Amino acid sequence: MAMTSRELLTQILEDLLEVEFKRFKRKLQETQSSDSKKHIPLSLLEKADPLSTADLLLDYFGEGEATRTTSVVLQLINKRELASDLERKLQASVRRDFTTRSQDSGADCQVLYKAAIRQKFSKVKDYNSLPGEWVDLEQRYIRLLIIKKHCNTTQREQAILSRGNTHLEVLKGFQDGGAARVHLETILDKIQNGQNPLTLILQGAAGIGKSYTLSKMMLDWACGRLYPEKFDYVFHLSLKELSIEKRPVSLEDLILANFKGLQPPLQQILSRPEKILFLMDGFDEVRHLYGQAEEIVSANTRTPYPAPVTVALLLTRQLLPECSLLITTRPSALEKLEVYLSADCYLEVLGFLEEERRAFFYSYFQDNHLAFEAYQAIQENDTISTMCFVPMVCWIVCTVLKKQMEMGHGLVNIQTTTHIFLHFTQIMLRHHHSGLPRGSAERTSMQDLLEKVGSLALSGILRQQVIFEAGDLVTHDLEASEIPSTFLNALLRQTVTVEAVYSFGHVTLQEFFAALFYFFSSQKEGWDKDISNLLEEGLKAENGHLILTIRFLFGLSNHQSWQMLSQLTQDKSPSSRYVPSILHASLLSWIQRAARSPRLSDPNFHLELLHCLYEAHQEDLVRQAMAELDNIRFMVFPLKRNDCMALAYCMQCCNTVQNLYLFCCRLGAEEVKLLQPALKKCQVLELEFSDLPDAARKDVSSSLSDRQTMTSLLLTSLINPAGVKESVFRCKAIEGPGECSLVIRYVLSDETVQFCSWAIPQHHPTTITLLNTQLSDGGLQRICSALRSAKNHLQTLRVSGNSLSKVCIPDLSSMVARNPLLTYLDLGSNNLGDEAVTLLCSELQVVASQLQYLNLEENLLSKASVPAICGLVAAVPALKTLKLGFNELTDVGAELLWPMLSSPLCQLEELGMDANHLTDACTASLARSLLPNQTLELLLLTRNALTSQSLPHLDTIWRECNSIKVINVTNNNISKLDRKRYYMFYNPKDKKSSEQKENS
Repeated sequence: MAMTSRELLTQILEDLLEVEFKRFKRKLQETQSSDSKKHIPLSLLEKADPLSTADLLLDYFGEGEATRTTSVVLQLINKRELASDLERKLQASVRRDFTTRSQDSGADCQVLYKAAIRQKFSKVKDYNSLPGEWVDLEQRYIRLLIIKKHCNTTQREQAILSRGNTHLEVLKGFQDGGAARVHLETILDKIQNGQNPLTLILQGAAGIGKSYTLSKMMLDWACGRLYPEKFDYVFHLSLKELSIEKRPVSLEDLILANFKGLQPPLQQILSRPEKILFLMDGFDEVRHLYGQAEEIVSANTRTPYPAPVTVALLLTRQLLPECSLLITTRPSALEKLEVYLSADCYLEVLGFLEEERRAFFYSYFQDNHLAFEAYQAIQENDTISTMCFVPMVCWIVCTVLKKQMEMGHGLVNIQTTTHIFLHFTQIMLRHHHSGLPRGSAERTSMQDLLEKVGSLALSGILRQQVIFEAGDLVTHDLEASEIPSTFLNALLRQTVTVEAVYSFGHVTLQEFFAALFYFFSSQKEGWDKDISNLLEEGLKAENGHLILTIRFLFGLSNHQSWQMLSQLTQDKSPSSRYVPSILHASLLSWIQRAARSPRLSDPNFHLELLHCLYEAHQEDLVRQAMAELDNIRFMVFPLKRNDCMALAYCMQCCNTVQNLYLFCCRLGAEEVKLLQPALKKCQVLELEFSDLPDAARKDVSSSLSDRQTMTSLLLTSLINPAGVKESVFRCKAIEGPGECSLVIRYVLSDETVQFCSWAIPQHHPTTITLLNTQLSDGGLQRICSALRSAKNHLQTLRVSGNSLSKVCIPDLSSMVARNPLLTYLDLGSNNLGDEAVTLLCSELQVVASQLQYLNLEENLLSKASVPAICGLVAAVPALKTLKLGFNELTDVGAELLWPMLSSPLCQLEELGMDANHLTDACTASLARSLLPNQTLELLLLTRNALTSQSLPHLDTIWRECNSIKVINVTNNNISKLDRKRYYMFYNPKDKKSSEQKENS
C-alpha cells in the first residue's frame, strides 16, 4: 500500500540530524510567503518535531504544495540527496496508487510532473561517464554568456561569422551597437513585452552549452525558480532522437513521454496553450524534418504523424499555435530553420568568460589546490587557454589535464584541438576501457575497433547522421558491447515504445573519429582516393558540414599526432611512417585549389583554411600553402582570440605576407598581442581597431621590422550607429621607405598627448594633424618637445580647433626651428588673440624661412596684429598662402594690410580675408595696392559687407592685375552674375594681357 504524504514527509524529516532539522525549520521560515493562509507561525514551528512539522506543512500548504516546499527547502540546506529521495518515493507512491489518483486535480499533477522533472534533470552524464556515473547539474553547470540580437536579412547574411568552434562567437555589433547579455531568469522578461506566443532561437557552436542550458532551464522551472507564473508546463523535446523515430506519434504522445502521470489532466493542460513552453533541442542534428507536414491541412494534437512531421507541425504552429517555443541550433542550420518560422528573438550562447572558465575548473576538480594548479597550467599555454572558452573543449582539457597531472606531466605537448582529442582518446581507452586484450592482440584489437568506430562516424558525417540504430552498427561490423561508452553512447528513445539508439558523445567527437578512420584504413586499396573524394566534396559550399572533419585531417597529418597514434595502437610498422608524408601532398594540393576557388571571397571559408593550417602545425606545409593565401582581408568580420592565433601562426611560417587588411574585426588587446609577432611579415599592412587601449596601440606600432615604414596613423572619436561614442585607431604600413602621416581628431587632450608621445619618436611623421582635441598650452608643449627631440622630418603641422594662448608660442617656435623642412602651418580655430599671434609672427620671421602656408583663421585677431603679420610676409618670401579669415580685422586692419601687397617682398599667391567685416570703404585702397602685385592669384573676400559700389574697384583689380585668377566675393551683397565676372573659368577675356598693358 502506498505511503501517505504525512508518513512520507515524516520519514524524510526524521532522516535529518538534529542540527540539520533546526536548519530546515529556520530556512522554511525564511522562505515562506507572507500570505497568512500559507504561513506557519514561528511559535508553532520552533517546538515542532518531525511529525508535528509534517502536520503543519500539510495543514498550511496542502498535500501537493507541502511536498514541493519540503523538496525546495531540502535543496536550500544542501540536502539534495534527501530531496531526490523524497521525489523518488513520491513518484513510486503515485505509480502504485495511480488509478486512485486519476481524479486528482491538475494542480496535483503539476506538482508530480515537476517532481519527475527534478529527478530527471538534476543529474547529467559527462561525455565519458561510465554506467551508473552521474554528475549533479546544479554543481556542474556554470553560467554561460548568452546574448540577445534581433536579426534582419542583412544580419542573417553576416550570421555565418558565428560558425566554427571558437571560444567566443560574439554577435555582430557594428550595425546595432552590440548585444545585451541575458540570464536564464530574465531570458523572457527582456523580450516578451506582453506578447504571446513567443518563438525564440538559441544558437551556438558545437559544444558551446546549448543542451546544458535547456536542461538547466527544465530543472529551474521544476524547482520554481524560472517563470512559475508565466508557464504552467514546460516540455523538453530532443529533436535528434525524434528525427529517427519510425513509429507515428501525436503531440500528446510526445508530452506524455515526459511524464505519463499527465494523462488525466492532459486536455485541461492543452486548453491553455499560452501557459505552455516547449524547449526543442538540436534542430541542426535532424536531416529531413518536414516531409509531408506541408501537405497536412488540419492537424490536431491526438492524431499520430511521423515524429519529424509532428515536430514540424509544432514549429510551423499548425499545432498549439498559442504555445511558446525555444529552439536550439548550430549557426550553420539557422538559414534552414528560418525558412519555416519567424523568431521574436535570437539568442546566442558564446561560452565561458574568464570568470566562468575558472569556476568550471574548480567545479570539475572539486579540490581547490588541484583546480588552481590546473588553471595555472592552462594560463601558461595560450592555445589551451583559448580553447577553454568552449565548454565542451574546457571539459575535455580538464579530463586530459587531470590525467596528465596524475602522471606528473604538464601541457607542453598539447598544441591543437587534435592533440587534445588524441590525449582524450588515450585516456579513455587506457583507463576507462578494460575490455581490450593484451599484447599483440591488443594492438590489432585497438586498431580494428578504432577503424570500425571511425567508419561509422564517417558514414554519419557524409549523410549528416548523428543518431545510429542497431542496424547501423551491424553494417560497420560493430557490436554495442565492444564500443567504449565514452565514445558511443546508448540512448533510450522513449516515445510510444522504448528502444536503444546510439550517438557519439558529441558531434565533434564524431568528426574526430571520422578523420581518424582514414589513418586506420591507410593500408587498404583506394585509401588515397577516398581522402581525395572527401577533400573534393569539402570544396563545395553546400558541404560545410565536412569542414571540421577536414580540419581534423590536417591535425592528424602532424608527425607528433601520428606518433601519439602509433603509441596508442603500438603500431611500429614501417608503412605507418609514410602516411603523414602521403597525406601532406593531398592536403597541400587541396588547400591550394581552395585558395584559388571563388569560395575564398567568403571570409568564413578563408578563416577555416587558416584554421586547417594551424591544426596541421607543420611549418613547411603552411609556408607552401600560404603562398596562395598571403592576401588576407577581413572586413567587418569579428576575429576572436583563437582566430588570431591561427592567423598569426600561419603568417609567421611565411617569409613575407603580401597584404594584411583587418577592418572592424573587433580586436581587443589580447588579440593584438597574439598578432604582433606576425605583423613584421607584411608587405602592406592596414589595421583598424575600436576602443583599443593606448598601450595596445603602441604595441602594434612598435611591432614593425626595420624594413617596414608606418605611412599612416589615425586616432579619432566617433559616434557609432547605436549612438555610443568609440575611439577608432587605424594604421597603415608598407615594406620599404615612405613618409608617415599622423592624424588625431575629436579626441581629448590627455589621450592626444599620450598618443603623440610615442607615435612621434617611433615614426617621425612628416604630416601631423590635431583637429578639435581640446589641446591646451601644456599639451602642445609636450608634443613640441617630442617633435624637437625627433628626427627633423616634419613638413606639415595642423593644430586647429583647440584652446591655445601665447604661453605655447615659444615652444612652438622652438619646434619650428628644429624642423627646417616645415612648409605648412595651420593654427586655425584656436582663439590665440592678437598678443599670441604678434609673438608668433615675430618668432617665425627668424625660424621659418621655408614656410609656404600659414592659417590664422578664427583666432580673435584685430587690427593690432596686422603689423606683425605684414612683417612676417616681408621676412619670409617663401610664404605663398596666408589665411586670415573669420577674425575681426575690419576696414581699419585691412587698410593696414593692403600696402603689404604692393611690396616686392610679398610673394603671396593666396590671401584669405573672409568674414572680417569688410565694407566698400576698403576696396579702393585694395585696388591701388594690388596694381603692382605680380604674384597674387586667389583673393578670398567671402562673408563680408561688400556691395555693388565695390564693383569698379574689383573690375580694376581683375583687368589690371595679370596674376589674379579668382576673386571670391560669395555671401556679400553682390549679385551672382556680377560674382562670376571674377573667375577665369567664366570670364577669361576681360583680363588684360601683359602686352596690352605695356602698349597702353
